[in-house]
Amino acid sequence: MEENQTTSLNFSDDFYGYSSATAREMSKPNVHIITSAALRVPAHSSASASPVLENIIDKSRKHRSSERVIPILGVPYDAVVSFIHFLYSFRCSEEEMEKYGIHLLALSHVYSIPQLKQSCTKVLGDWLTMENVVNVLQLARMCDAPNLYRKCMKLVANNFKAVENTEGWKFLQDHEPWLELDILHYYHISL
Repeated sequence: MEENQTTSLNFSDDFYGYSSATAREMSKPNVHIITSAALRVPAHSSASASPVLENIIDKSRKHRSSERVIPILGVPYDAVVSFIHFLYSFRCSEEEMEKYGIHLLALSHVYSIPQLKQSCTKVLGDWLTMENVVNVLQLARMCDAPNLYRKCMKLVANNFKAVENTEGWKFLQDHEPWLELDILHYYHISL
């Protein structure tokens, strides 16, 4: 059986948010994040702002694993890079949020990073459209983002006829009947 090949990438010290003096004092990255694209992103275990990632790293220490590898799959490679950059710098650019906000919200929920979750929910709430509101609503529900969920519900209720004609709504009807019922209930209450 052939093993999956991965490519390891190197990043400049400014990616990690360190000055050149701090970077010289830092040890080499001791953790690798594997992405869906089979790319390895080097990181430092000490940079983890996530209790979930800390648990994963601690488990590999307890099992005396020589290589600490954390798979972050199911999101684009660049979203993983933005996520790791956030772990070091506690900020994301507007461009990163625009491109990967949905993915970053999912990652912030899975890896329990409230600062990133709060940023993502605010940005996604500001960028809601008729076309994306159903998808964002589903994600807000799955990621336990109540403020974003309410904002989506209000937009759907206020523009129900327009939202009802979107691909997101058609998908919802076929795959999320309980959420459809919640929306219809909210819509009828708001009339």
